[in-house]
Amino acid sequence: METMEKTQVKHNAIARVIRDLDPDFILFSGDMIYYHEFENFLTVITNNYEDKMIPLYPVIGNHELMFGEKVDTFIKDLREKIDAINKPGEPAPSHTKLLKEIELLRGKLYKEIDSIMEAKLKKRSRQVLCEEICDTLNPAYISYLKELLCETADEQSWYSFVKEADRVKIKFIALNSSLPDDEEQFQWFLAELKQFRGPKIIFEHYPPYSIGHHGCTDLLNSKSKAARFRDRYTKVFNNASHNIILVISGHDHNYQRIVKTDRTGVVQLPIYIVSGGGGADLAGQGECDISQIPLDGFQCLGLITAYQFVDITAHADGEKNLILKCKVLGLRCDLTKGLPDDDTFERLFAQDRLELIDDFILRW
Repeated sequence: METMEKTQVKHNAIARVIRDLDPDFILFSGDMIYYHEFENFLTVITNNYEDKMIPLYPVIGNHELMFGEKVDTFIKDLREKIDAINKPGEPAPSHTKLLKEIELLRGKLYKEIDSIMEAKLKKRSRQVLCEEICDTLNPAYISYLKELLCETADEQSWYSFVKEADRVKIKFIALNSSLPDDEEQFQWFLAELKQFRGPKIIFEHYPPYSIGHHGCTDLLNSKSKAARFRDRYTKVFNNASHNIILVISGHDHNYQRIVKTDRTGVVQLPIYIVSGGGGADLAGQGECDISQIPLDGFQCLGLITAYQFVDITAHADGEKNLILKCKVLGLRCDLTKGLPDDDTFERLFAQDRLELIDDFILRW
């Protein structure tokens, strides 16, 4: 079956489990929607986090930035063809023809999206945070994000905040990876690093390093937004003097932990995590020679096809060294056997049935 819009059933099931864990706050690595269905995403937030006042900090993904008359036309045509191909009793020749037309339309759609000027993406990004999210959710709940955005520039969709664990302060920096060439964001980021000398966690959408589908399609294309973001920002991320300990991204629909070790085998900071198993269809390793993907000496410790989330507990030892205990919990899926339907998923993705996908400790 061909699908286009992703239902929020799986996302809602994952959100229920996260709610039961009662976290202090949630980092969301982008792609809140497939295409304009913000109402569904906000319903998930309202149903799971609002009454417990669990803050959710989002970053902008590429799907939030699908807009414009031509994009609307391509989406409308795609929906019609997908509805036709899913019609019961569709003959095989017609089915094959429709699949080719769908693939062609998708190519045109993504080409049109890629042609949108960065200035328009910047303006739309701000609208998503302010109008689609802050102006729509319960003001008593979303006030934490409104207050952050009030302190930012008119078209700014990046922000930072500080949390404390055992009197050790950690700065969280949200970046918009769809604006790789934006000088305002880059200079703001550099200033944030200078202003705060302690440990920092970055979260954004496009993974700077990945061996998944987007590692092949995006990171091998030097003109793509993801590759341009990597080329500009990883030089800063990987500079030890900035004390960046973790970089969290999404986009690829799987889980990856990507690390670099020194000559003695000790893992260096930062560690990169791709956490893209939030509800949409999962995807495996990219279909290319992954040895050609620029990883800058980092290596992926394994790509896992799983619906998952990362549970991070922070504390400090007696010497005030920061310790992050990271557990990745979720549901592994064998893509050769297909993905679970919504009813099966809701039954399997329960707190007492989750698998430990990954488990590691960060020290700073």
